[in-house]
Amino acid sequence: MPQQPPRSAEEVRRWVRARSPQPFEDDDVVPRAADRGWAYARDQYELALLGRLVEDGFAANRHVHYPRNHGRPVERVRFRATAAEPGRISVRVAGRAEVSARADAAGSAAPVIALVLGDDDLRFEVAAAGAVVEFDVVARPGDVPALGVPVGAPLVDWSARVGDDSWEPIVLRPGGARAPHLEGPGHVEVAAVRRPDGLYDLGAPLLGRPILPAGPEPVVGSGESLAEARADEADRETRHEVIPTEGGWTTSHPLGFRYLAVESEDVPDEIRVRADVTPVARPGAFACSDELLTRIWASAQYTLRVCDQGLMIDGIKRDRMPWAGDQALSTLANAFALGDGGVVADGLVALGRPDHGYVNGIADYSLWWVVNADLYVRYFGDLAFAEREADHVDAFVADLARFADDRGVFRPEAQRGGFVDSGPGSVFLDWGLSIEDGRDPVALQMLWCWALRSAARLLGRVEHAGAVRWRTLADRVEATLRADGWLDDTGRWADYLGADATTSSPAPYANFLSVLAGMHPDGVPDGVASSTRTGTAGTPFMTAFRLRARLEASENEAVLVEIRRIWGAMLEAGPGTFWEEASSAANDLAMYGRPFGRSLCHAWSAGPAALIPEAVLGIRPLDDGWARFEVVPRLAGLDWASAVVPTPLGDVVVHADATGSTVRIPAGASLAHGDRIDIGPAVVELDVAAAMPGVQPGSSRIG
Repeated sequence: MPQQPPRSAEEVRRWVRARSPQPFEDDDVVPRAADRGWAYARDQYELALLGRLVEDGFAANRHVHYPRNHGRPVERVRFRATAAEPGRISVRVAGRAEVSARADAAGSAAPVIALVLGDDDLRFEVAAAGAVVEFDVVARPGDVPALGVPVGAPLVDWSARVGDDSWEPIVLRPGGARAPHLEGPGHVEVAAVRRPDGLYDLGAPLLGRPILPAGPEPVVGSGESLAEARADEADRETRHEVIPTEGGWTTSHPLGFRYLAVESEDVPDEIRVRADVTPVARPGAFACSDELLTRIWASAQYTLRVCDQGLMIDGIKRDRMPWAGDQALSTLANAFALGDGGVVADGLVALGRPDHGYVNGIADYSLWWVVNADLYVRYFGDLAFAEREADHVDAFVADLARFADDRGVFRPEAQRGGFVDSGPGSVFLDWGLSIEDGRDPVALQMLWCWALRSAARLLGRVEHAGAVRWRTLADRVEATLRADGWLDDTGRWADYLGADATTSSPAPYANFLSVLAGMHPDGVPDGVASSTRTGTAGTPFMTAFRLRARLEASENEAVLVEIRRIWGAMLEAGPGTFWEEASSAANDLAMYGRPFGRSLCHAWSAGPAALIPEAVLGIRPLDDGWARFEVVPRLAGLDWASAVVPTPLGDVVVHADATGSTVRIPAGASLAHGDRIDIGPAVVELDVAAAMPGVQPGSSRIG
């Protein structure tokens, strides 16, 4: 008897879980300890976490190319809190600390008596409620000043001050005995099972450490593929030194792998692996009558989840650092698959404060950073982030605008410490895309225009004066593009400004970025749609953005065909996750001139997590944080499709088949369907026919 399609949120989640490569149950994931609240000055947690991930990545892997121009934490911070009651208080210190007090609320003396100051703990006594306690913390070399206060400790109203800056209120970060920037986001133990050939298999890639039995020192190897796990150590991307631990051995660094090779006297049937995994309270889900599309969606979700390591890292094997271009794509996937807005906000802060030069040393990655800030507020509704970051975003874009001429053309220059080997003026755009020196790529100007409009939207939300400036500059860039970048003869965008139809080669990047930059508000012209249809993009990162442009051109069914072809091939070839660069050859694991340089679990390849629900069910936010959204199903030959989107307001649940669709709207959200508006909480039945006119609050059923 055929299985009934899933309709409720839990049914859809179970359906997806049964088809996911995920080798553990969500209930088994142990969250990071949260028995303390940790005080950091503004931006310092994010910068410290970035620094730790970068150093860990360089230590664990042989071939890492990451610009070292990222921001660093400050060395000294002064913290301040108010004692809610008198008594003895214990504080965990990351660094060296001095403690002092001012006066109580009534103005009388309220001395603080330091009792014990050790390497990690500071215990002191407060004589009266209302005492303002101040801590001067100096970081140890390579770390960040921070304080850990037990949950329930009578210290409230925390603020921090760096140098002569003003005091700023801070929110404590949950953590345990160690400062949370030093810890993983959570963990789970998974069994790697011995295969007939002697290798151990986790079932899917994870980032973690094997727990090996006691005895003589073992020899360990690993890989995302069987071939790499069997290879000589010199050919592997990861280092595999082992260290003794309680009751046995483990590796010095977490390994990003699916397959494990162990040479040891003791050869157990399975090896436990402690993997770093982020808990997800309300995962997204998508299922449909096409098993391949469902499996692709589930694998995209899993790929993204294992790269969610406090910041969204590039991949779990070779390059475990965050890159700003990747983050813009993973933010979209995250909104549908994980609903983890915190990792996006922390990544924006960490990457958006380079010590010098461009973000990640790449000019267009600075542009992607601005685009991502706007996408974050749209999909996660964090208006407080926009308010807090507005001045920084305005100054960030002003710094980029120094490289724009009087027509608005953005001409970046190579900067000290930058990723300058990626192209003229530190322009990357995509792997395999060459740029002629001395010319102005239209694709770069499209991304610049998109970034300017993103900045204007973000600043406009909080009525910041910079919104007008960047909107005006975006208009100037758009006028230049229309004058010097559009080819009337072919009905598409050129590859370089000033090119003509006889000298300009096909420019797929310029054309699909033009759609995403909003250059075609009245509909995508046929010429541009043809360019996005026939053009290629080298990586799953840019391919996903190209397919988003095809969705804007209403080419939904064609998008699904491409997803089945490109991501389906990666799924078929293994290891259950999606790759840094798709390949038509199943065993082509080489990249960067190294036999196993290709990452097979890469966050920038998770685009189908957003693309598939949008293509099949037309789910997208119309206002920030999904306060207003639309559902426009186009089943394209599918019998049915169901989705759960974990919005900040609650789960949006959609089921569609040939008879119509059902949408569960969470409280605080509204569904726009043609001229009709339905207000949540509600469950709405939508007929296949045209939308009903009028504004109709409520629904046919209250959920």
